[in-house]
This record gives sequence, C-alpha cells and structure tokens, in this order.
Amino acid sequence: MSVLVAGADFSGAAKIPNDTWLVTGTLGSLGLEINSVKNPGSHALTSELKTLPELKCAALDFPFSLPTEFLRFTERKLEIPEYQQWQQVAEQLVFMSWEQFEALVLEYDIEPKRFTDKKTARAAQSPLHRVNPSMIQMTYHGIRLLAMLDPAKFCVLPFQDRNPGATPVIEVYPREILYLLGLPDRGYKGKEAKNHEQRREIVDGLLNLRESGGQPYQVCPRLTLDKSLKGAIVANDHALDALIACYAAALFVASAELFPDPLDADNLNVLLEGWIFAPSKLRSH
Repeated sequence: MSVLVAGADFSGAAKIPNDTWLVTGTLGSLGLEINSVKNPGSHALTSELKTLPELKCAALDFPFSLPTEFLRFTERKLEIPEYQQWQQVAEQLVFMSWEQFEALVLEYDIEPKRFTDKKTARAAQSPLHRVNPSMIQMTYHGIRLLAMLDPAKFCVLPFQDRNPGATPVIEVYPREILYLLGLPDRGYKGKEAKNHEQRREIVDGLLNLRESGGQPYQVCPRLTLDKSLKGAIVANDHALDALIACYAAALFVASAELFPDPLDADNLNVLLEGWIFAPSKLRSH
C-alpha cells in the first residue's frame, strides 16, 4: 500500500511569491518516490496541503510555537490569563497584527530557546532570533498557518490528539535530519558554486543512503528522484530543505519508533512550546 507524504520549507518573507517550497512523495514498499517539487509561496501553502488526497504526514520547517518565558511576558503585557494550551497561543497570533507581535519581540529583547531547541544535536535558533537569519517573521506567519488547518483533517503534534484519519503535522529541522542521516549539514545555503556542489552531494547521499550509510540506515526508505526534479532541488537551498522535510515525514510514517516521544522528555513545556521531531535513535544504534 502506498501513501502520500509532504515536506515544506517555510518563508516568512512579505513578498509574494516567496521561497516557500513544497515537496511531495509516495511512500511504498519500494521506498519514497518524489512526485512534485514546487514553490507555491507561503500564502498558498495551506490550500496546497488541503488539496493533497489522503496525506499521511506533513513535515514543516519552522517553529510551531514560542518559548515559555516569552509567553509569560506576553501575558503580562497584554493583561491576559496564562496560556494553558497551544491552541490559545495560535489563536492569539491570528488576531494579533504583525506590527504588534514585532513590537512585543523588540521590547522583550531576549532570544530564549525552547526546551526542544536546546535538545537538538545541531543547535536550533530561538524562534525569536532576529538576525542572520531572522526567525520572527517565519515563526509568526507559520503559527498562524497552523491555526488555519482544519483539526478534523490535520493534527498538529504534539499539541493535538492524533485522531483517526487526521494527518499528523510535525515540526522538523533539516540540519538535524541531515546530521542524523550522516550527511553534510553545513555549507549548502547560498548561490555560490560551492553551495551548489554541496547540495548535489547531499542529494546524492540521500539517494544512496541505504547502500553507503551502513546497517543503521537499512530502515530508511530508499529515495527515488527523477533528473528534472533533482535539478530543481540542487538549484535551490529552500527546495532541498523541503526535500529533507519530506524525507523526514516518510521516515516518521515508516519508522516512528526512531523518533523520541516528546512526552518522554519529562518537560511539560513541550505541550506549549512544541517539539522538533527527529529520528534521534538512528544515532544510538
């Protein structure tokens, strides 16, 4: 039986279209075959996800929530009750303008990391990181996107229950995925020839992961990618991040046991701050 999976690299840039890339693939007994590589822009990503038939998992590359310390600051500034669940945070951002959110971030003037950001092997940036790269626009617009997903059709993990028939939506960090797969995780961002060659090396590494990666990677789906789609991915670092996210979604469906359960982290903040899903147990084999 084959199932559909998707991965997206999200941009918070105001210009339309922006570099929000979506990669979809079919996961079956022979592995993961990539079907589509496109750049719909952030404004169209929600509608694109909604049109995918019987989507089994969507992995998205942006922070799904905010650090607890900043949320407590926001509560005091807005004089609102304490956030008890993520849905309240998401709804607050839906009704908050970008200018108001940015003003809160600038006034807070600290860039704390979430619990999950500190747990990654490849240090993740704070969702409030402001320069090189700026994370705050991506975080603001990304959370608003999640709030617009129909909870009858999508379940945003780990905040929402996994309802039968609903598509799990998980937060991923491409550098962490590459590291856990034993592939280069630096030097592929940019437009220089050396960046282009690094992207080609990463894609080739994914295509040959089971052959060259050794025993731990035999559980990973075999990747199939035609020449034209490979060219589009090698040409753009955002497209590559979307491919990595799509591969993570396939791995989550095929071998969920490789992904630590956020509730095993013994930190209840993950139910408010979110969790970066990664096959960490590949490195413990």
